[in-house]
Amino acid sequence: MASKKTWIWILVSVLGLGVALLLVVAGAGIYFVSQHVSTGRTTTTDALQAFETERAHFKDQRPLLEVDNLQKPRIARPLADYPTSAIRPEDLCVLAWNPEDERVVRVSLPFWLLKLGHRKVDVMDGSNGFDLDRLNLDINELERIGPVLVVDMQGPTGQRVLVWTK
Repeated sequence: MASKKTWIWILVSVLGLGVALLLVVAGAGIYFVSQHVSTGRTTTTDALQAFETERAHFKDQRPLLEVDNLQKPRIARPLADYPTSAIRPEDLCVLAWNPEDERVVRVSLPFWLLKLGHRKVDVMDGSNGFDLDRLNLDINELERIGPVLVVDMQGPTGQRVLVWTK
């Protein structure tokens, strides 16, 4: 009889530990997202000012990728042609504006997370969303060339997406 009670306590303890671990992982995920993703409503003027502020860091630099009329990105110059930078970027940053919803989204993805695997990242949901996977970027090459403007895209209905490394 004592043996049966021991197994019940072991089982309850293992289940309790599993639930506690699940709560810790969920909490860490919520904390991570709260630190790296922000979204909010804003006016067109404020959104354009946010884009100009971020774009000013790159002065007259052309983006690595250009987007054609069909919203297809293409590399303006092969990444291998860029010199190796002494400064390694830590984050891939995205600033996206959807004028229909008057919503700005800021995302900062650490390079260590990008290196974990090829994952689809949608910035803004729906058909007007912007998918980072469409860019076909080599994360190691981006890290090698240092902080750079990756893409500055304007959509046909006023959407805008700015991607850079810092």
